[in-house]
Amino acid sequence: MNRRTDRRLAILATAALLVLAGCGTRVSHSDVVAGAGGTTVSLDNASIQALKTAAGSAAAAAPAAATTTRTAANAPAAATSTTKTGTSTGGAPAPAPLVSGTVPAAGARAGKTGATAAAAKPGGGTAAAAPAAATAADAPCTASGAPLKLGQVGGFSGVEGPVTADARNGLATWVQYVNAHGGIACHPIVVYAVDDGADPARAAAAVQDLVSNKGVQALVGVFDPIGFPGILSGAEKAKIPVIGGDGIDFAWNQNPYLFPTGAGLLGAIRGALQQTVAAGKTNLGLLYCVEASVCTNGQKIIEDETKKAGAKLTYSSAISLTQPDFTAQCQSAKNAGVQAMGMAMDGASIGRVARSCAAISYHPEFITNGLVLSPQNANDPDIRRNTLASASAVAPWTLDDTEGQKEYHAGLAKFAPGLTPDADSIYAWAAGKLVEAAVHGLGAKARTAPITTGDLMTGLGTIHNETLGGLTPPMTFSPGQKAAPLITCVYFELLSDKGWTTSSGSKPQCTK
Repeated sequence: MNRRTDRRLAILATAALLVLAGCGTRVSHSDVVAGAGGTTVSLDNASIQALKTAAGSAAAAAPAAATTTRTAANAPAAATSTTKTGTSTGGAPAPAPLVSGTVPAAGARAGKTGATAAAAKPGGGTAAAAPAAATAADAPCTASGAPLKLGQVGGFSGVEGPVTADARNGLATWVQYVNAHGGIACHPIVVYAVDDGADPARAAAAVQDLVSNKGVQALVGVFDPIGFPGILSGAEKAKIPVIGGDGIDFAWNQNPYLFPTGAGLLGAIRGALQQTVAAGKTNLGLLYCVEASVCTNGQKIIEDETKKAGAKLTYSSAISLTQPDFTAQCQSAKNAGVQAMGMAMDGASIGRVARSCAAISYHPEFITNGLVLSPQNANDPDIRRNTLASASAVAPWTLDDTEGQKEYHAGLAKFAPGLTPDADSIYAWAAGKLVEAAVHGLGAKARTAPITTGDLMTGLGTIHNETLGGLTPPMTFSPGQKAAPLITCVYFELLSDKGWTTSSGSKPQCTK
């Protein structure tokens, strides 16, 4: 199969996924495995076959959707993956993990990857700050250790799918990149990514299966605003850490098993409001979805945060993510003189709001989190005309000003060249880097035995003023902490007819 055929198949698969997601149909419940041994991000064969079948039935829809590249199939080599699969109970195919059987190349370093070898060290990111044992931990690998198994759970299909798909691709790309550089402390990484269809019950069951049957030591890079309560309950029951993810829930800073990357949700809300008010927009509105608890919970604090920012909330309304038209809400907000509208919803819904408001010649600025927008949403001329203010927990995906950002872009360029950089993939990449930092905190002993859940918890407790090479504001966790400290330092982005821009660059801005 030549490259042109691969690309056509990927486009058809993308179109099929979008058609099915729009109908609420799940393409595949199979796990997706990312591991060593390949040169590109790959899906398991069961998922690929499902995509091929869907593509055949949706070929007629392909021309309209061909420019949309926001699914787990958009890594160019996914259609030719040769990952082995088996069968699991219940008839759903289950992949065998991809694990490198070769010793890393001479000179490959354990626990560090690419240009950020020094920056990823705890204690401010410099080699001088690392303990003496860390030097031994960084010595070239002479043998491959036991694989470190991680699980990723997310709402990768249904209404969340178009938004969260690149979080799966981003984490898979990190795995490929790390394993190409010798793994972490000479341990190759295997990630099982499971789609829970944005269903909390399925999310909890997925966590149990990952721990009991796949033997994962931690969850990493979870992206599931709707199914997150299930992920959290599963992690609490299994007593495993959840390392990085979308951060779109207040629980990320309220639970001992959650370790967020960068700023918390409250920080993102404050940052977005601060950016909007600084632009002279002080009469605000809010539309919030009823499907996710974080939306309804957030609505309860928005009014107070709006006042603190020097603005007022003059209109608010609950909406549904399946709502086809928002003319009534737009008219009410226009009548209330709303200049900027908070959007607690997915990117597709934001696009429908923009079109409904445009129909009555109303163009308020939107306020949201960049995570909810796919590259397709970001190219929507209606959204761009309104402009959209965002505040992110991690550094902007559009820039490469820091070693962490440079490594992220290098990883995508080599292992997922068809993947458009975006918020979801860089958040997932940062989650992987936090795993690296935790293992590095264990020192040389991480090389001598399999890495356990207890080891990861211990390693996370050593993290102090860690920025992951400039990907996040300084993060500090403590041994046995009751909850991760709330960080309110964020990065500003603005989407307009010029595309994504940032007024803060790659330097976090701290809010009060």
